[in-house]
Amino acid sequence: MAAKKQPESNPGKLHETTTDWFREFLKHLELFMVGTGQSLAANAVTFDLSLAAMLAVKLTLLESGMDNEQIRHLFGRVAFEDLRVADQLNWNAELNERRFQLIDRDIQGTLSQTEQLELAGLTQLMRAHVDSEMNLPLEGARKLHRLLTDFDSESTEAGR
Repeated sequence: MAAKKQPESNPGKLHETTTDWFREFLKHLELFMVGTGQSLAANAVTFDLSLAAMLAVKLTLLESGMDNEQIRHLFGRVAFEDLRVADQLNWNAELNERRFQLIDRDIQGTLSQTEQLELAGLTQLMRAHVDSEMNLPLEGARKLHRLLTDFDSESTEAGR
């Protein structure tokens, strides 16, 4: 692979702490890439190289303070975002039911690694739905605001 010229850094675009974290992450990633790459055979195929790279990323995330469950959730979220499932799907009863099925299988200890990522992605999708503005009780807040506004105007008129 030919060496590409690195893009010039523009430190004005990132906060200093972000830049520092990324630099530290890349330093550790490079070390783990060397470590995982040393175990590869000379005739390793792209899948083997990709797997070694992903293992290096996982080890680097562990080194940064994340635990395995957080990494699974992160990878699940990335997988869903990559498929743009989060943009296409609205949280619904069917997705909720699938999430509960996966949770039951997890409790029983029969959840596969692929299903772990699916569960992590569904959990992230559910959390995004719960945290979204569509779930704010705006109509109730508007009703309360009208009630309080009307109450205030009635008390002002009564005081005249």
